[in-house]
Amino acid sequence: MKKTMLFVLILCLCFTAVGAAFGETVATETPAEEMTAEELYQAGKAAENAGDYEKAMEYYQLAADAGDAEGWRSIGTMYANGEGVEPDYDRALEYYQLAADQGDMKAFYNIGKFYQYGLAVEQDIGKAIEWFEKSGELGYSDACVLLGSLYQYGEGVEQDIKKAA
Repeated sequence: MKKTMLFVLILCLCFTAVGAAFGETVATETPAEEMTAEELYQAGKAAENAGDYEKAMEYYQLAADAGDAEGWRSIGTMYANGEGVEPDYDRALEYYQLAADQGDMKAFYNIGKFYQYGLAVEQDIGKAIEWFEKSGELGYSDACVLLGSLYQYGEGVEQDIKKAA
């Protein structure tokens, strides 16, 4: 049992090292001006995962400027979570809206959460549900699960088990 656990631990460390090396390769081998919007976003994600929020913000901004909605959403999330910047829900909401304008399903969900909890907007469960529904319609399963939970337990809405299902 101990040998198996040790093997699994070593294997995990190897995958972590390979993943970190790949992330650095993506972020540094190709000059940013030669990268696609998706590559810029992935480089931003790798930098964020490595804890380099300044570099992540740079890549996300470049991705967003190149038309990548995930770049806009990721900038919003950095502001919402205070990653490398002071937390700023107003700015986060602005970036989420830019991503939502491009049809980003996770941005719809995030805006819904802002309405659900009254972050940078007046709390409004009805509007939150509208945003969650848009997100769910685009295929974001987390939005569907959350909607089901709201209806199942009557959180901010009238309990409706049929809608929950």
